[in-house]
Amino acid sequence: MKARKNHISRKLFLQQLSIGIGALGTGIFFPGSLSAAEFLSGKTNNPRKVLVIGAGLAGLGAAWELKKAGHDVTVLEARNRSGGRVSTLRKPFSEGLYAEEGAAAYGATYTVAKNLIEEFGLETMPYPMPEKTVYHLNGKRITYSPGEQVVWPYELNEKEQGMDPMALVKMYIIDTLPQEVGEPDLWKKEPVVNLDHQSLEEYLIKQGASEGAIKLIRNTQWFAAVPGETSALSTGVSDFGLFMMGGVPFILKGGNDKLPQIMADKMKDNIEYGVEVAQVKDNGRGVVVRDKNGKEYTADEAIVAVPLKVTQKIAFEPQLSAAKRSALENMPVMHLTRTFLKVDNPYWLEEGLSGAAHTDLAVGQVNPYFHSQDPQNNPAVLEGYVAGPKAESLARLPEEEVIKEIKTQMEKVYPGIEDHFQKGHVKAWSTDPYALGGPSWPAPGDVTAYLEDLQSSHGRIHFAGEHTSVLRSTMEGALRSGMRAAQKIAVT
Repeated sequence: MKARKNHISRKLFLQQLSIGIGALGTGIFFPGSLSAAEFLSGKTNNPRKVLVIGAGLAGLGAAWELKKAGHDVTVLEARNRSGGRVSTLRKPFSEGLYAEEGAAAYGATYTVAKNLIEEFGLETMPYPMPEKTVYHLNGKRITYSPGEQVVWPYELNEKEQGMDPMALVKMYIIDTLPQEVGEPDLWKKEPVVNLDHQSLEEYLIKQGASEGAIKLIRNTQWFAAVPGETSALSTGVSDFGLFMMGGVPFILKGGNDKLPQIMADKMKDNIEYGVEVAQVKDNGRGVVVRDKNGKEYTADEAIVAVPLKVTQKIAFEPQLSAAKRSALENMPVMHLTRTFLKVDNPYWLEEGLSGAAHTDLAVGQVNPYFHSQDPQNNPAVLEGYVAGPKAESLARLPEEEVIKEIKTQMEKVYPGIEDHFQKGHVKAWSTDPYALGGPSWPAPGDVTAYLEDLQSSHGRIHFAGEHTSVLRSTMEGALRSGMRAAQKIAVT
């Protein structure tokens, strides 16, 4: 068993994490290192012509590595922008105000992302950590600052009394997970692989958590949105591992999509936008990709780096194996609906509140966004972040009905919103035709049942995306998956 690393600012980090930094379902942090063998080094002696389908982080990561190594790369992207589910929202708001409708933050120990951010000279900022948060749970509204004593509206056992949600997470998860979860490559070995046979909820019960404590964790922690349908292995490796020792997360100045933007700008001559791929064929000599309009592209190899459910919509020839089709069809995704309410000013600051909240209401988790300069005298945004079945239900409604419902629920959390409301915006990832849902979210048994098949190549066709990584739902997992696919081509 390996010793834990990075014993830095544990108390501070746990306090900050307890405020709820994980907004993408996006489960967005992992500190494990990337093997040097997964990076391409030097120029290739066997340049290949490669088609990369998808300009999200997985596709861009693969294309960047291959291009640097001297391969002829063309990226085909269905959208008119790069980034995929790393998406910064700007247009509905005033100049200088933006919100993240996709991935919320970068982990301090995202080794691949940090290497790229440093390579491109992007400016980072610490993730903003609100000090006074609102909780609306079981019909009760509570304002809370870390360290305060609160009587939570759930029936807790004796040892849980007086503990805040993150203290419960520490006691039942952080302090009990095997240390090997910090090494992603060990997921197939005991004791980590054993975690896949139980849900997060079952794991919590096994550690002694009461029903009330599980409800409190579920309604305050992004990774526990559906604890009974979440693989304890995925939680342990993707959401924890060494993450709790890894340091404070950060964001990119100007928006988190600055990373995929600059990668795409550096490869602008290699990317074609507005190309919706319908078929990928391995003809025995190379690959032929056909878009929905019948246009064909040819290459030696292809990397399919689109989201899980979008991959299902592509026709492959020859047909994918039964095991791979089963993996694509049965691996679950987390549904996310994010509603952004622009207000004329951050009126909650007058009460010393941060704008952040955790609730069991239809509004979900509340995230605030301010102007970076002079926030009190400029418009702001309150986001209702809803994950799981509730998000799927909201996604079926017209946008105006979603905004109305979220405003009604937001009034219970931050009263007065109707007096300040200006406009709203809804991002339902389930109805986005180029996403068809949020990130992959393995249920118990799904990692061991499907991950290796999701990763496997199909002749000259390779696959990338966070769903092909044990680091599910993370930007780091997406980037590493692209590196893995690039490596497969480099060694052919």
